[in-house]
Amino acid sequence: MPRSLSPIPLALAVALCSAGVLAQDAAEFTALSACRIDEDRVLLRATFDGSACQSVEPAGLAEPRGTIVAVTIPTTRTAEVCTMQIVPVEVEQVIEAPEPIFDLDVTALDPDNNPIAHGVIELDETEADCTAPEG
Repeated sequence: MPRSLSPIPLALAVALCSAGVLAQDAAEFTALSACRIDEDRVLLRATFDGSACQSVEPAGLAEPRGTIVAVTIPTTRTAEVCTMQIVPVEVEQVIEAPEPIFDLDVTALDPDNNPIAHGVIELDETEADCTAPEG
């Protein structure tokens, strides 16, 4: 009598095969730039694909590692029920990044704190129109 496959090894094989599909990296920003306003502040501009019901919160910074600092851009939900429509989410924030910081490692997070966009950008020290947004 042929023996049937045991459900436990079969389930384990399915789980291992699907793990690669689930462990996707965050997408890159569709636009990412940063310029130095003065010796202590940087203007960060970013655009990423997100939800029509996401609002961007103030960026958080980790401790600098040499000339690079990790920047996290959290988002919150603006509605309980939302369409699945993907829209560009724009960010323009002034962050505290004193010299000698020259690079930003930027990650945008969804409302559940999962990475949805990531990129590394070198500060543009030569941009003439690098001014803080009004308002």
